[in-house]
Amino acid sequence: MLTNLLIIFVVTFVVRIMTVMFGGGGMVLIPLLIFMGLTPSQAIATNRFGAQAMQITLIKFHQHKQVKWKIAAYFIAPSLIGGIIGAMGVVYVDQELFRRLLGFIILISLPLFLLKKNIGLKEFKLTKFRLYMGMPIALLMGVLGGMFASTGIWFTYLYLFAGLTVLQSAGTRKITGTVIGVSTTIIFIFAGLVNWTVAIVMMVASGLGGWIGADIGIKLGNVWLKRFYAVIALLLAIKMIFF
Repeated sequence: MLTNLLIIFVVTFVVRIMTVMFGGGGMVLIPLLIFMGLTPSQAIATNRFGAQAMQITLIKFHQHKQVKWKIAAYFIAPSLIGGIIGAMGVVYVDQELFRRLLGFIILISLPLFLLKKNIGLKEFKLTKFRLYMGMPIALLMGVLGGMFASTGIWFTYLYLFAGLTVLQSAGTRKITGTVIGVSTTIIFIFAGLVNWTVAIVMMVASGLGGWIGADIGIKLGNVWLKRFYAVIALLLAIKMIFF
């Protein structure tokens, strides 16, 4: 058991360094937890609990002026509602077909993200159109964030749509991520899905890895982060469709 916990700690630490900017860590960590003997629902719940330590990076993003608090405030309510719906889906819904469908959606949307040169690199004003369209998107992203592991991937899409840069999206999504993370974790706790020993180990590793990864990401800047985001989103889509 001690060896397994050490492996989980090291892998979580490395994964959080690499994925703190836009998520995707769950596609590595959840299969690892399942391999270690947890059920899929337990793996999702335990990973979600441990990942909450990453929200401490909100401090670092705020210090570098990469958090748009007012924009995040617009999307908290629909994100929270969606997150609760998605978390209930983990407990009650068969996710296989839905997961594959979402993989195809990511593949279809990636070319638009890559072909639009200024997306993620330049901040755009949040127009009324983007705000009103962002509300149902936030609801959907909340459902996805509550049901699946890669919360960061979904909310990066939301804030890029709202006109933020990749760095601003990474910082701002920590606000809605905290709201969804805490509320869905409570649901998972009451459902008895959290493995506490593993969750605590992952929480320590996530906090340390996330803090280091955020510092690296800020230094890299938007251009490189956009490239990395595209790669991670592509890998996530392939995993959701085929594995």
